Amino acid sequence: MRLCFAYVLGRFSLRTLAAWADQRALASMSDVAMLKRLKASADWVGCLVSELLAERCPEAFAGVHSDLRLMAVDATVVAPPGPKRVYWMVHTVFDLSRLTLCSVEVTDRHEAERLSRGVKAGELRIADRAHAKAADLAEVVEAGADFLVRAPSNYPRLLDSDGQLLDRLALCREAGEKGMLDRCVMVQDGKSRVEVAARVVILPLPPEAAEKARRRARRLAAKARYRPSQAGIEMAGYLVLLTSLTADDWPPERLASTYRLRWQIELAFKRMKSLIGLEDLRAKDADLARLWINTALLAALLAEDDLPALDPEAPDSLPLAA
Repeated sequence: MRLCFAYVLGRFSLRTLAAWADQRALASMSDVAMLKRLKASADWVGCLVSELLAERCPEAFAGVHSDLRLMAVDATVVAPPGPKRVYWMVHTVFDLSRLTLCSVEVTDRHEAERLSRGVKAGELRIADRAHAKAADLAEVVEAGADFLVRAPSNYPRLLDSDGQLLDRLALCREAGEKGMLDRCVMVQDGKSRVEVAARVVILPLPPEAAEKARRRARRLAAKARYRPSQAGIEMAGYLVLLTSLTADDWPPERLASTYRLRWQIELAFKRMKSLIGLEDLRAKDADLARLWINTALLAALLAEDDLPALDPEAPDSLPLAA
């Protein structure tokens, strides 16, 4: 464990780590042997993280009576400091049912986020707006899995039973009038025309949360230097979900509660970036990257023990619990 922390938190190179360990009489091995030892420790550290998360996040187990494995899929961009910044994408799959980080893949920034990355039958893939791509959703269904993703305001295309394009803003306004909207649609890729059957579920956010989400949308648009559409700002006040799950077993309230669970992986990245410095990730190998991320998350969780008054903030864009 001390070697793992020294490598991640101390920013040691493998050669420096080997020398440090030998000087402290912790271990006597070459840098190559050190690399193998660290890679082999990834799952062990991950188990420690899972135990701590299970203590802190019991809600991740609440209400999960399905045979589906709840898998949160996400990715984040990291750019280690230096004169020539190299941007990396860290793709992760997080088992929410077991609170285990089960897959990490480090690629260059040109590798797109994919909901179907490593998908297996019997999984429920849960992800944010970036993963709401029709072709990717279709791959998930073809693999025997299901999806639950949040839909952006402008893609993918939603078609009715007659193949006519649906007006997203009109659907949101209808949901606002009725309190909720649950409708069967076809999700279509604008270029390839790949289609997949789904349900669109729209829930209006509480007034305070809706206004906060709209302020955030304006702030992000200003940061990106573009002028947001009035329709986009209005739709920011709604939670729009796309899913392949059936309405009988998965009513809208259960979908919203299940989607909220994916915030655990968002918190993981937030902890690692703000407290530990995920930006210093130096690993390209998948096992070493998993060791790095698991160790960084473990350190962040342990650091929170000294800050008992700082509770993880809830996502400001989701309906508040009753």
